[in-house]
Formats: sequence, C-alpha cells, structure tokens
Amino acid sequence: MNTMLISLFLMCSLDLSDWDAMAISASPGSRPIASRLLRPSDTSEPKPLLVILHGMGERGVESTGQLKYLPRLMATPQRRANFPCYVFVPQCPPNETWSVISRTQVSAAPFSTFPEPPMAAVEQGILDILANENVDASRIYLCGLSMGGFGTWDLLSRRPEWFAAAGPICGGANKVHAPRYVGRSIWNWHGAADEVVSVALSDHILDAIRKLGGEPKESRLAGVKHNSWRNAHADGQLIDWMFTHRLLPSDTAKGARTMLRSRFKGDPLMVHARVDPLLTPAIEVLASYPEIQLVEREPAPGDVVLLTPRGNLNDIEKLRSALQAKGVKLILVTEPQHAKEPPNNERRTWAVRHHARMQLLPLADIRAAAASAAPVWSRLNADIVVESKLSESGSALAVRTIVEALLEMDES
Repeated sequence: MNTMLISLFLMCSLDLSDWDAMAISASPGSRPIASRLLRPSDTSEPKPLLVILHGMGERGVESTGQLKYLPRLMATPQRRANFPCYVFVPQCPPNETWSVISRTQVSAAPFSTFPEPPMAAVEQGILDILANENVDASRIYLCGLSMGGFGTWDLLSRRPEWFAAAGPICGGANKVHAPRYVGRSIWNWHGAADEVVSVALSDHILDAIRKLGGEPKESRLAGVKHNSWRNAHADGQLIDWMFTHRLLPSDTAKGARTMLRSRFKGDPLMVHARVDPLLTPAIEVLASYPEIQLVEREPAPGDVVLLTPRGNLNDIEKLRSALQAKGVKLILVTEPQHAKEPPNNERRTWAVRHHARMQLLPLADIRAAAASAAPVWSRLNADIVVESKLSESGSALAVRTIVEALLEMDES
C-alpha cells in the first residue's frame, strides 16, 4: 500500500480525546466560532504552532467537520512523533468564509480592508494560544485548502510578521497584495486540472510575486483536480518543509531591496532627510540602497518625499487629480508632523503645489505593523523600539513598510 493510501486510511477514523474544544471570538462579546487545539505530548519546551484553515465543505458549528484531512494526519502517532507541535484548527460558521473569495477565471478579488469576522476570530485565537501555551513564537506555520487556501493568502497578507512559513493550497490572491509576500517563505500547491478553483488564480499571484523579485515555491500538479491537498499532505513534505523555517524579526526587510530594484530602474528615489529621530535607523538603511537618494533641500515637483500628512485630508482626491494634471510625480508622505492644519496659508499652498499624493503613509502603517508584530515578537525578545530609536528588528519592519508603500503608490 503506497504512502497516499495509508494516509487516506488513517483519515477514516477520528479520536477527539486529544483535541480540546475552544470557542474563540475576535473581541469580548462578539460571536464566537468553534475550534480545536491539539497539544504536543511534551509541553515542557516551546513547540511550533501549526494553524490549519479548512475548506468550504467543512464549515459548521459542531467543531468536528474541520478535522478532516491534515488535522487527522497530524493527530496520528507517527505524525505527532515526527512533528511535535500545537495544531490549531478553527471552524468557519455556515454561510461565512475566511476571506473574500470572489474571483474570475484568471484572478482573485483583492482582500477586504478589514478581515471577515471568522478570520478576525482566528487572529485572536492565535494570540490567545500564544498567551496561554508554551509556543515557540519563531515557528508559527499557516496552511489551508480551497477556501482555506484563500484564507492563508489573506491572513499572511494581514499578519506577515507572525508566520515563519505558509502553504496555501488551491486558493489565490490578487496581485495588489504581492509586495506583502516577497521574501516570505511560501510553498503554493494547485492542481493544474482544478475545475473548482482555477490554477490561473495561483498563477496570477505567483507571477506578480516573481515580477517583484520574490521566489515562492510552487507545486503545479499535472492532471490533479480540486484535491491537491492530498498530494501536499500525504507524505508530509509540505509540513516537513515548513518546519525547517524560523521567523527572524531582523529579516523582515528581506525582499525590500529586491522590490525596489525590480520596480524603480531609472533615477533614484529622492527622500527628504528631515525625519523623526525614531526613524533614523530605518532611514540609514534606505540610504544604503542605490535606488534611494537622501536630500536635504526642500522637495520639488518630481521628487519622492518622505513626509507625514499635513492639513485637511478630506480633499485628497481633488488635489491628487489637479496635481497629476500638472505632471507632479509620485510622493510618499512620512515626515513627522502633527496631523493638523498648516500654520499659515503659505505652507498650505506649498503643500498643494508639491504633494501629488498625500497619504497617511507610512508612519501610520509603521505603527500598525509594529502593533501587529509586537505580540509575537515580544515572545522572541525582539523589541521594536530601544532607547527611543528603532531596534534592528524595528528598523527592518519600518524599511519593509516604507518600501511596500512606495510600490503600492507606484501601482495606483
């Protein structure tokens, strides 16, 4: 009997005695969703955490349907011995989804600004497990199939600072999210003959990542339909690969330089050097990139400027249209200033003339990324700020955030 048949046989029975039922919710008072947690046999030392997102057919409230496929395999004695870890398997309620899964035959729709309620509960569930279990925070892994494949791409785009590696299976993501994935450890699986979720959806996001210099791993399975998870999980190769990876906060900027090089191939981006001392370490890193040129003069049309938002931002769209018509080029707004009206009309006029695209970027984004990373990174003793300046890890996070913002604006 080959490995795949043995694995499928093991899926036929399920012992719930080792699976603790959990009700998780995004916030106190919000509607909980069902989930299960399998603990390793020995919890005396920190162990990895594997998060598994199921497909549409496993939705429910009974907290058992989601334990098909990989969860059952991970509960077998052999897998528990080979991969000692915590296994967290939430269950999406009926008629809901982990993520926006609307799509054409060639691309997935962009993910929503805020997570779907079940996904928000998953995020909180991960944080609860981190707070209450002996988890190795450098080894949190994420995978999912079909609807869970979309969910894997979605959650990785929202919380890239949490995961050491991810394995989306027969899902997809829109290319607008590609900057979030460059430099991340991703192994994507999809059947080339998938009749439910077209393999073109994987091709769409993988091609976009590669155009930015990323190197996602891919298994495009000839002749395989909408069951490529069997190939991914039957012999343990996906899990084995994921478990070789560790999250290093100081490596967060990995891929930033590659993305700059791939997108900006002409004159260097001019960055106004007057910045908050907090950001000095990140600006020093940016200054080391040939694609970036620090300048001290006042910005002029055509510059790419790091400034914070100023003035009334309600008319951004009107300003953007007017200034684009005058040929003023891309501008990223990040210099530290209070978000209030300029002190005088002259300053306001200067802003109107020189700022083609005023955005709440990237200081607001850096703060958001730091808040997202902190619960995981704190378990790794990776402080984001040390003595009123960004640490090495904090600087890497800021650099990554700034570069992603540059690329996002260049696409707009």
